[in-house]
Amino acid sequence: MSINESIKLKQAFAEKFSGLIWQMQIQEETGSLAIESRNIDTKKVLFSVLNYETGKIFFKEKAFAEPMNANLAYLSEGTLLLKLNEHVESPESSGLISIELKSAKILWEKYNVSIQQVTNYGIQIFDTKISPRRFSWINHLNTSTLSEPSQISLNSNSIIFPEINNEYSFPNFIEHGSIEGGVADLNIDGLRIICFHEKIESKLQQKLLIYQNNKILHEDILISNIQKLQPESFFILKKQLFYIRNKDEIVSYFV
Repeated sequence: MSINESIKLKQAFAEKFSGLIWQMQIQEETGSLAIESRNIDTKKVLFSVLNYETGKIFFKEKAFAEPMNANLAYLSEGTLLLKLNEHVESPESSGLISIELKSAKILWEKYNVSIQQVTNYGIQIFDTKISPRRFSWINHLNTSTLSEPSQISLNSNSIIFPEINNEYSFPNFIEHGSIEGGVADLNIDGLRIICFHEKIESKLQQKLLIYQNNKILHEDILISNIQKLQPESFFILKKQLFYIRNKDEIVSYFV
């Protein structure tokens, strides 16, 4: 059965970026998704935040530091925390920048500090110029000093990743080329979601496919004309599917 003859899933959003999607973070309480993308041509690191349930964009592809000098560190309920690097080639931290989600304005900047850990409670930092290290906690919104917590609650999420199935057997109604590598496989409420690499002529392509019983509900080419197998392909969060297409577009469907 072709995709045109099958029942289609409802799309939540599809958002394309000018650079490669480098990393993402999710804040479940507010339904927010932060994306760090990198434009190789302009050497810029750009940041975007959207509501993954509605597709509403808070801000898109904003630069807050020197080219190739910042990384996504943490997404809280109201702020985006960026870590600044000493040099492009070095992971050594030289400071922090906090961005307000609603306005995309810089709330505060703090230099010569690095993150030890960050939670919903606050940010544990230390001065990179002082040895031995002395740790303190600050507030996400205004850097005010926080007391040492008696207990640290680790951040948890409901994200479900597929497992690699090296013994997967394709049903007869799914047409495919020569399979390379294992199949990323996930069953959720009667839906089967798979992602695999198939050889088309002399090149590989990565395909995602969703089916139920003998019906294909959705299929998409994540990337084509590649030479090697690609890493993690998709995940599920609270009845919502997320995957990256062509390395520069985040796509989501309700499942």
